[in-house]
Amino acid sequence: MYYRKKHKADANEMVGTDSFLDVISNMVGILIILVMIAGVRAQQSGSVIAENTEPQVAEGQALTEIEAKQQEFQAAQNEALNVQFDALMLQNETEQLEEQTQMQSAHHAELFGLMTTLRAEIELQAENKDKGIKEQIEFQRQLQEIDVKLAQISKTKEWLTMNRPKATVIENIPTPISKTVGEKDKEVHFRLLNGKIVYVPFPELMEKMKNDVVLNQNKYKKEKSTEGRAGPVDNFYLDFLIVCYDAPMRDSYGVGVGKYIELEYAELMPVSENAGEPLRQALANPQSELLRRLKNYRQDIYTVTVWVYPDSYEEYGEFKKVLYAQGYKVAGRPMEFGHPISGSPRGSRSAAQ
Repeated sequence: MYYRKKHKADANEMVGTDSFLDVISNMVGILIILVMIAGVRAQQSGSVIAENTEPQVAEGQALTEIEAKQQEFQAAQNEALNVQFDALMLQNETEQLEEQTQMQSAHHAELFGLMTTLRAEIELQAENKDKGIKEQIEFQRQLQEIDVKLAQISKTKEWLTMNRPKATVIENIPTPISKTVGEKDKEVHFRLLNGKIVYVPFPELMEKMKNDVVLNQNKYKKEKSTEGRAGPVDNFYLDFLIVCYDAPMRDSYGVGVGKYIELEYAELMPVSENAGEPLRQALANPQSELLRRLKNYRQDIYTVTVWVYPDSYEEYGEFKKVLYAQGYKVAGRPMEFGHPISGSPRGSRSAAQ
């Protein structure tokens, strides 16, 4: 172990303390001298400081402006960095949106193809539905027509059973080849019953019926079948039946069902069964209603249609001879007792000779 000697340490401590005090004293002296020198110089340079104040202020302002410009530049640089960052973010978002747009376009194309397929299937189903509705409507119409004919046959059979006619001998008269009266050909109608002839206002009554149906079509569309009456005109009424069907119809919204009305049949009902004048008297009298009316119809335009009942076949033969002699074309329509003169859109047309 090493030990220092005590007396040497004490001597050294005394020497260090004296040196430190000397340094302090010297420093205080130097400071006093410096303060005095500074005071003298301050007095001498008072004016110099006043003269140099302005340039120092200007220099300070320049430094301040430079610092401000540096701060603005730093702010602009920071803003540019922010803009660049935002641009990168926008570019990233744009790429993501383009990807989503491509995916949506593919999805839309798939949906469009599916929609086209479904539309084709719907149109095919609509066509099949239209066909089914038409077939059902036609079947209903045929059933109604059959019911009407059965009722007419039953009515005629009942009348014939109660009023069986006597046999009538008819003279066989050679006649020209018959020709069906066309839709555009004109006809004038007469009825022969009980040997009496009477004008039948078929065209006039049909026109009245058409006007009534047009004016009251809403009434006829409310029921499946509606009866009506037109006239009287010249001793006849026209009783008719209008039927209403559900008919398919197509518009901009699709396929639907509408109402359609048409004439099922029409019957001429006499005001009196004894109407008219005896045929033989009418032919012998130039002023008779029959001959006066015939003068209004030209032979080259009109066909004379005669609705003749079994008890007047003999009179019909005589009347036909007169008409042929005057140049008329004649169409005979044999009738059964108890069966009124009638017409239908599906009935047969007269055959003129």
